[in-house]
Order: sequence, then structure tokens, then C-alpha cells
Amino acid sequence: MYHYIIVGSGVGGSTLFKELNRKYPNKRILLLEMGDRGIKYNTLRGEVQIIYITSLGGSGLGAVGNAIRIDLRKIGIKNSEIYQEIERELNVREVPDSHINERSRYLFNYGFKRTPKFIDFDKCTSCGMCARKLCPYKWTPLRFLNTSNPYSKILSNFYVSSIGKEGDIFKVEGYHLITGKRMVFEGERVIVCGGGINSPRILSSILNNEHLGKNLFVDIFVTVGGVLNNCNLDRSVPMALYKRYDGFLLSPHYSIYLYRSVKRERRDVSSRDIYGIMVKIGDEGSGFVERDKVYKSVTKRDEKLLSRGIKKASGILQDMGVEKIYRTILRGSHPGGTCAMGRVVDKNFETEIEDLYVCDASVFPESPGLPPILGIIAMGKRLGDIL
Repeated sequence: MYHYIIVGSGVGGSTLFKELNRKYPNKRILLLEMGDRGIKYNTLRGEVQIIYITSLGGSGLGAVGNAIRIDLRKIGIKNSEIYQEIERELNVREVPDSHINERSRYLFNYGFKRTPKFIDFDKCTSCGMCARKLCPYKWTPLRFLNTSNPYSKILSNFYVSSIGKEGDIFKVEGYHLITGKRMVFEGERVIVCGGGINSPRILSSILNNEHLGKNLFVDIFVTVGGVLNNCNLDRSVPMALYKRYDGFLLSPHYSIYLYRSVKRERRDVSSRDIYGIMVKIGDEGSGFVERDKVYKSVTKRDEKLLSRGIKKASGILQDMGVEKIYRTILRGSHPGGTCAMGRVVDKNFETEIEDLYVCDASVFPESPGLPPILGIIAMGKRLGDIL
């Protein structure tokens, strides 16, 4: 019997694991994770290509270190004090001059700011691989999973098929993905932290809530750009600068997809010659997640914001010397909204079933349109205080 069972080891789950182990060093805490070590990307193709990671550490493994504050007042958290605490803990600092791409400095003319990041710039080599390999100089949720608590346990490669409750005791059932062995774990409290795609799927086995799985947003983004000889953006810190506009964000971003688009027309072009700007919007919650289906549409509002962002980015790129503008397909990498606060969970992150909680991006009632990691850590700390 466990005091707490956490399902999912991403930003929310790892934060809770750390906070609960610190708060209750003598309690039994179990963390269940479907993935294993290493970065395993999942791609859901459709009108918008949705990307997420199932690994020990979750999608935080592929983050590029962005530590931008998001507004948490809609989920009842005061921003300043908790963000200051997190920024100290993750040693957040703005990208220094030494790590800003030479061509990207032109963006200061347009009011771009240095991006705060949880990267150790004294050791960072600007390899440009933040999203594709594990790096010891960037914070990831793996750092929150280290504990000396002998009562705690982490089980990876475990697929949770259902959650049930008998009396006051939860039964979390599933099977090991390597051995095939079926197991049932009992616990007093369960916190689901599977992310915007997997949390509603897991909860569908126990909740009968009409809003569960609805309201899916993914922070739609597209990268526009072209040829800027020897710009070396592919060997630079991703998204080192950013600027927020009304409804969208722009940030310098090297994309392999953009490179492939250019390469089809210009075989002489190298990856070091590609310069791109990401256009990211806070899209409407127009999608849904079911057990065997995920659907995300692009609304008229989304199209309008993307069009404005692409036009603004294209103008900047042309001023920089990019003659022909290419663009990638629509993608989204921050799925959320599917267990929204006020619809599926209350202000304390609790579902209609007592002692069953959710703590990840699925709780956001609407898209923040910004990198959500600091906000999710704040939620984990808040729920850790409640529990």
C-alpha cells in the first residue's frame, strides 16, 4: 500500500515526486512511468502535427531550456513569489552575449529580448541540440527524480490501463511493457501527471465527466525562414531571443523541416545556411482526446494569428537578407487543456473523485501561448503544499 501514487514523470509528476519526498520522508511514494530513459518522440499527424515525449522525465527532456513566466492567476496561483523560488532552484538566467547567434543580434532592432533559460551557460557549448539529446548543462525533470527516500519507488516501462477505487483505496492497474507482467498497485491518493494527451486517456477509466478530453490546445507553431549564408543558427542556442506580440510569439529557431524544404530546391545549401523564426500562437481549445483518437483543428482565430505572425516574421527575415521565404507545416508541442480547471478539476487540482488529482498542462483552462515548464513546476509545488 502506498500513500501516494503518481502517474507520469514529466515536469508535473517529477516536481510532485520531489516535493512529496521532501515533505514526507517516511511515506511510501510510487511513481509510474510508461517510458524509459532517453528521448522518445511521439508524433500525431493531422491538420496540426502534435509532438510529445514519452520517456522518464517526459516532454521536459526535449525542452530547449525556456524559463518564461506564464500567468497563473486563472488557476489560483500568485506569480511572483513562486516564480522567484523556482528560478533560484533552476538557476535561471538570460542568454548572455557569448551565446547569442551573431545574425540574431539584428533582432534587437525589433525589440526582441533575451530569453531566460535553465541552462548553465558557463558550460554550454552552443551545440544547438537541446531538443534532441540529453545535456548535463540543462535542467530536466530527471534532476527532480533523485531521492534517497528508501520508501519511494520509480517504475518505468509501466503502462497504466485503468484506475479504480474501492472504498477509500485506489487500485492502479497496468502491465510492464517489457515483461508483459500485469500488476495492481494500491494507494490512498493518486495524482495523474500524464500530460495533455495521456492524462484524459488514463482518467477515462474512472471519471465520467463530459469535459474530460475536450478543449485540447497544442500551442500551434510554424517556422518560417530561408537562406542566410553561414548564419550557423543550427549551432546556436535555440530560441535565444523572443518577442511577444498580441496573440503570438516570435523567436529565432533552426528547423530541420525548414532545411529540408529549402534543400529540395537548392541542393548546394548547407544546414549552416538556414535561418528561421518560429511563430507560436496560443491556439483555441478546438481539439479532443479519446482512447484511440486525437483530433486538433485550426480555427479562424488561429489562422488569423498565424497569418499575422508569419507576415511579421517574413518582413524581419527579408530585412535580414533572406530573399525567398519558406515555411514548415503546422505543429504543436505543448498539448494541454484536456482536464481543465473548473471543468475536470477544482481549484485544488482534485477531480470529482476524492483524493484523485491531476497536475500537468492538461489542467490549464486555456493555452498560455508560451513555454509552460515554469508554470507546471509552480502547479506541482502548489499541489505539494495542498497534499
